[in-house]
Amino acid sequence: MKLNHFTDFSMRVLMYLNQKKDSPQSSLDDLANAFKISRNHLVKVVQFLAANQLVLTKRGKNGGISISEKAKQTPLGDLIHLLEQDDSPIVNCDAKPCVFKSHNCKLKSLFNKAYLLFIESLNESNLSDLEFNDWNYIFENNPNAQNNS
Repeated sequence: MKLNHFTDFSMRVLMYLNQKKDSPQSSLDDLANAFKISRNHLVKVVQFLAANQLVLTKRGKNGGISISEKAKQTPLGDLIHLLEQDDSPIVNCDAKPCVFKSHNCKLKSLFNKAYLLFIESLNESNLSDLEFNDWNYIFENNPNAQNNS
């Protein structure tokens, strides 16, 4: 299964915020620099995450973005399903009318079953299972990332 860019960016943000222990808040600029992702893309990601109570946002001088308890406790499969924003992410027989639809085609049901197993498997883990032991090293020695730990 291929995840969309929005899900990819959202998971990066959640993993990053979950890993930050010394200074739990980050700015959009911190995130954009850390991941080399457009700030505009991240605005949409953070707005969605905040609307779904997965991050907390605070404006002003001492403001920033931090991870919520809800995000920490939500199983990964449920996060992925929410972030994908699609109830039938693999096969949509109605997107372009399919000639097989009225002939008892089993492709959609097989893919839906596989998707549910995918989500169920991911639900065995949460964000804490994705933490890195070498967090500071990642940002110190990666030319594609900036140290924002």
